[in-house]
Amino acid sequence: FGVAPPNPVCRHLHGDTLRGDGGIVLLICDALGLRQFETALRSGRTPNLRRLVELAPGGLQSLTSVFPSTTTVALTSLNTASTPAQHGMLGHRQWIEEVGALCNMLRFTTEEAPPAAFSEELVRVVPTAYDRLAVAGIPSFSISASEYEGTAFTSLLSSGSTYLGYRAQSEISHLLASSIGAAGGGRGFYSIYWPMFDTLSHLYGPDASDTQEVCLSEMNFVDLMVGKVMEVCERNEQTLIVTADHGQTRLAPDRALTLGGDVAALLRHPPGGGRRVLYLSSQDPTALARLEVFQADDVLLLTADEAVNRGWYGGDCAPFRARLGDLIALAQSDRQLLFDYGSGVHLQTGAHAGLSEDEMLVPLVAVPFG
Repeated sequence: FGVAPPNPVCRHLHGDTLRGDGGIVLLICDALGLRQFETALRSGRTPNLRRLVELAPGGLQSLTSVFPSTTTVALTSLNTASTPAQHGMLGHRQWIEEVGALCNMLRFTTEEAPPAAFSEELVRVVPTAYDRLAVAGIPSFSISASEYEGTAFTSLLSSGSTYLGYRAQSEISHLLASSIGAAGGGRGFYSIYWPMFDTLSHLYGPDASDTQEVCLSEMNFVDLMVGKVMEVCERNEQTLIVTADHGQTRLAPDRALTLGGDVAALLRHPPGGGRRVLYLSSQDPTALARLEVFQADDVLLLTADEAVNRGWYGGDCAPFRARLGDLIALAQSDRQLLFDYGSGVHLQTGAHAGLSEDEMLVPLVAVPFG
């Protein structure tokens, strides 16, 4: 589109991949990891995805998500072309100095009881891709679930675009075609978001043998949707890109670790993050690090400075340093770290936000039609 990006361009998208005068359609399937995608292709039950991969100049490629590999962080990166260190969304929960509280960054409420809502404008620090395109006169559209419209998180991500909410999966291709028509059939950017892999993988696990049918059945429905979206893209000479924000890994509920009162007593406030990575702010980090729960196998404890220096966030996080706390506890393998925020602890069979391949690697398929 001739708009300078804030970071180097994706090395997988070059040459003829984005050629032509048409627009770009980006389909983001929440939590569709690379391994799940490959499993679906091998099943023989996704002919449209198979055809898409065969048409793609680069075939099926992989991308690495950001850290933490969770929706609030990764979707913000996808919608702003910025690293977590640049946009400041560093977890599902994080301490927000401007609010003076631990906040849920999906709901945009404080974690205290009763929760208090706050505006997304308090944390908006970078423009969206749609904002940048609007300056250049390029129309853009966000196609997502109708129930998300008007929420703070959606407003943060979709600024600068025209939001179109679907009420059923079958409506998505219609809304896409309508958007292309509204843009005059020419150049435009169209982002489609589908959330259900994330929901199902949390409930059933991404690859459990007794529930694999659930995920494969979801792939059947997504394949139908992709087929309809492909038809619209072919008819209107649009480039179609399919990817995900992050993957998902299977957890063992019997290996969950609950952070108890001994941990809480050393914290300034409840942990940020979530069950795969926790941000711990303490008046005595050394004493906190010695506690038994952090000596367990498959738990990595390191200082926030170490994580930043390892490049986990794509920058120094200087404006947002307080959001990371003093120590970071990373659950590895099939572990999950639980903390009672006031409504008990809740086990999950699948989760994300960690650094495993299943959580970090996502598919990338790009096809220039026309």
